[in-house]
Amino acid sequence: MNTENILVPFGKHNLKLKSLYHAFALAERLKAKVFVIFFRDEVFTRGPRTPLEKACLEMVHSACENGMSVSFHIAWGQLELELLNIIKMERIDIIVIGAGDTEIESVIKDLKLTVSIQIIKVREKNTHSI
Repeated sequence: MNTENILVPFGKHNLKLKSLYHAFALAERLKAKVFVIFFRDEVFTRGPRTPLEKACLEMVHSACENGMSVSFHIAWGQLELELLNIIKMERIDIIVIGAGDTEIESVIKDLKLTVSIQIIKVREKNTHSI
């Protein structure tokens, strides 16, 4: 039985953790491995972690403590190349992206032409007041 591998990329424009929550819930149902890749600006490669990066790491640590298989990667190279490398090396089956990260969406859309992969885009819930 093959294990599914899920990738959750965080680009510079992703300010929420919804995609990671969704990926963890999906991984739990599928008994999948989760790979998180966090893209940093080259300027901040050695700088302090952003609040989003800290929150992401806390979620990764918590998931690992609860028995989930999760790995966290930091990248600052060319977005498309870094994504393609991790997709191929880790045999990624599913990518979960957050709505609003247009840079990641654009690169994933281009990559989909070269690799066979399922993409899940997590959207914000619409809340309407009556």
